[in-house]
Amino acid sequence: MEDERRTTAELLEAWRDTTRAAELAERLARLASDAADQADQNADAYEQIAEMADAAKDAAERAASNARIAATEARERATQTREVRLKEATAAVTDARASEEQARARYHGGGSEVHGSLDGR
Repeated sequence: MEDERRTTAELLEAWRDTTRAAELAERLARLASDAADQADQNADAYEQIAEMADAAKDAAERAASNARIAATEARERATQTREVRLKEATAAVTDARASEEQARARYHGGGSEVHGSLDGR
C-alpha cells in the first residue's frame, strides 16, 4: 500500500509538472493560434495577389486586342496609302513620258524648221 501512497513532496512535484505542462500547452496553443492567424493573413494576401494577377491578365488581353486592331488598321491605311502613291507615281511617270514625247516632237519639228530656213537662205 505504501507504493500507492504518495508523499506530499511527490504530489507537489506532480502538481508542478502538471502546471508546467499546462503552461507549455497554453504557449503552444497561442503559437498555433498566431500561426493560424498568420496563415489567414497570408491566404488573404495571396487572394489579393491572385485578383491583381487576374486583373493584369484581363488588361493584357485588352491591350493585345487593341494592338491587333491598331495593327490591322495601320496595315489597311498603309495599303491604301501605297495604292494612292503608286497611282500618283504612275500618273507622274505617264505625264513625264508625255512631256518627253512633246519635247521630242517640238525638237524634231523645230529642227526641221531651222534646217529648212538654213537651206532656204
